[in-house]
Amino acid sequence: MLGGFLAANALILVFVTLLLSFSPAAPPQIHGVLLAPARALEKFELLDNHEQPFTNADLQGRWQVVTYGFTSCPDICPTTLGELAQFTGALESRGRKPPQILFYSVDHRRDTPQQLNSYLPYFRDDFIGLTHRDNPDNPHLPFERSLGIIAELLPSGGPDSSAYQVSHGVHLFLINPAGELQAVFEPSQTRGALPHFQPEDLLEDYLKVRDYLATSDSL
Repeated sequence: MLGGFLAANALILVFVTLLLSFSPAAPPQIHGVLLAPARALEKFELLDNHEQPFTNADLQGRWQVVTYGFTSCPDICPTTLGELAQFTGALESRGRKPPQILFYSVDHRRDTPQQLNSYLPYFRDDFIGLTHRDNPDNPHLPFERSLGIIAELLPSGGPDSSAYQVSHGVHLFLINPAGELQAVFEPSQTRGALPHFQPEDLLEDYLKVRDYLATSDSL
């Protein structure tokens, strides 16, 4: 009887070990939200800083990070772009190919392709700017809606009816090589300071997501 009891315990131990070995790994803790499964984006059409159409197809084949704002922003937007430049440089120093950085303007009338093309090289030559032209069909809205981009143009209240201020949220969106939203990175919030992203946190979170997906059934 003792031998049968020990054999049964051994079988249970083997079963539990096999069960644990095939259990999916727990999602990593990041500064933001990991979407698993990833979320597809609605069909959209934008314009890049070289005046070329930019659609869902241009998101495929490579990891990408989307940030958004406007070029005349005095603080958060240039700070975020500078932090993303540090983030991509840190990945390159590790021998890792960085994701493509996309800057989407929520102020398309001022931020023409030419304006974006002169603005983004201050941070990195390979950053891509995205905007759009006035179009009654609003083919840019599915892009904003799919990512959850929050922005508002607020009249200044002065005599010039064309004057306005721009208000927008602060998030980074990680797009996987299938062109799907994979994660949303949230900024650090310190009392009395503007929201910002720590490049070392971005690096750690990005690698956590990539490593987790590499060991799962996802990308």
